[in-house]
Amino acid sequence: MRIDLNHISLPDLARDEKTRKAGAKSNSASSVEDTTTLSADSNSISALQARALATPEIRQDKVDALRQSIQNSDYKLEPDQIAHAILNQNQR
Repeated sequence: MRIDLNHISLPDLARDEKTRKAGAKSNSASSVEDTTTLSADSNSISALQARALATPEIRQDKVDALRQSIQNSDYKLEPDQIAHAILNQNQR
């Protein structure tokens, strides 16, 4: 498709010019202020994030229980469960 820019009629140009000027006036006349609001979901997420950050990185009670279980020979390894967990982790 060929576009011939040499034969554009003057009324079309005048109409386009008026449209541009009208658009410029409406943009400058109406100054719209952006606003934001926080939803209940974002407040919940903030609360959950604060709880997660307050949780210690090392849960010493879990470490102590595991250490005691190993020392008492109560800790049992399940090879099948370990293999399935490795496979599931690698599929993600």
